[in-house]
Amino acid sequence: MRLFVVGATGRTGGLVVQQALERGHEVTAFTRRPEAVGLSHPQLHVARGDGLNVADLSQVVGHDAVLSIVAAPDRRPTTLAEQVARNLVTAMSAAGVARLVVTSSHALVATRPKAALLLVRALLRHAYADARNMEAVLRASELDWRIVRANRLVDGPGVGSVVRMPGGRDFDGGLNELSRADLAATLLDVVADDALVRQAIEVTGARLP
Repeated sequence: MRLFVVGATGRTGGLVVQQALERGHEVTAFTRRPEAVGLSHPQLHVARGDGLNVADLSQVVGHDAVLSIVAAPDRRPTTLAEQVARNLVTAMSAAGVARLVVTSSHALVATRPKAALLLVRALLRHAYADARNMEAVLRASELDWRIVRANRLVDGPGVGSVVRMPGGRDFDGGLNELSRADLAATLLDVVADDALVRQAIEVTGARLP
């Protein structure tokens, strides 16, 4: 597939680019900082641009799918994820590119553990409001969107497997940390799965034996 990665120089986005190349995909890394890509590969193209500028996103033309890893950078009020989603809907619709995978947070829909959720939702209320609005933008669009809601995201090596649940469901067997490497692999699995059309998926880390 020809993949267009928004947020390609972030901690998760960089892993998506790397793993996509390892899987044999052709990848365009879309970033405001091309010098930060840090990879060289015959299947890798770097596109300078800002997701807040819909004209920059016109570079999506000719791709098979988009993976967008965008989230609020801090705890201040923001519309970053929502606005990038709106611009992607506009640019992708104009370019005839339908498939879009985005990251979000399981905390938006989780029901346990209650005390921890109350605290994190209070601390990150602006980021979560932005994520909810971003999801609403996608649901109102005609795109073939897929939302991957991550749980307890951490740095570090992947374990090679994850636990997935249907959108809005809590996890069976507890809540485990999810490495960014395993999230990146899940995003690539999801973008390649023709059965996952206009669905949200909850993802957490698998328990080690």
